[in-house]
Amino acid sequence: MKAISQFVVRVFDLIEAEGRDLRSVLRVEADRVHATLSHLAVGIAILLISVPLILAGLYLLAAGMLWWLETVVSRPAAAALAGVALLVAGISCFVVSKLLFLRRQS
Repeated sequence: MKAISQFVVRVFDLIEAEGRDLRSVLRVEADRVHATLSHLAVGIAILLISVPLILAGLYLLAAGMLWWLETVVSRPAAAALAGVALLVAGISCFVVSKLLFLRRQS
């Protein structure tokens, strides 16, 4: 009977010790998750602010380029050249982001 009671006491001591370790590990991981989520929230907020500003800047840049090109070539040619310039800029940004993403994965 004494052996069984010692076994039960040791099992519960082990459960208590493992519980403390588990609690401390969970606390550390929860802090890490909290920090990561807060950084993610700040990044998303900055992204939501920057996207409209970038789009407005691109629109104004394209309008300025179009107005300048209208003095040099005809209006349709100016619109085509401005469109091509924006497409090249957009595609190059896409390619750069794809290359950065692929480099981070490997």
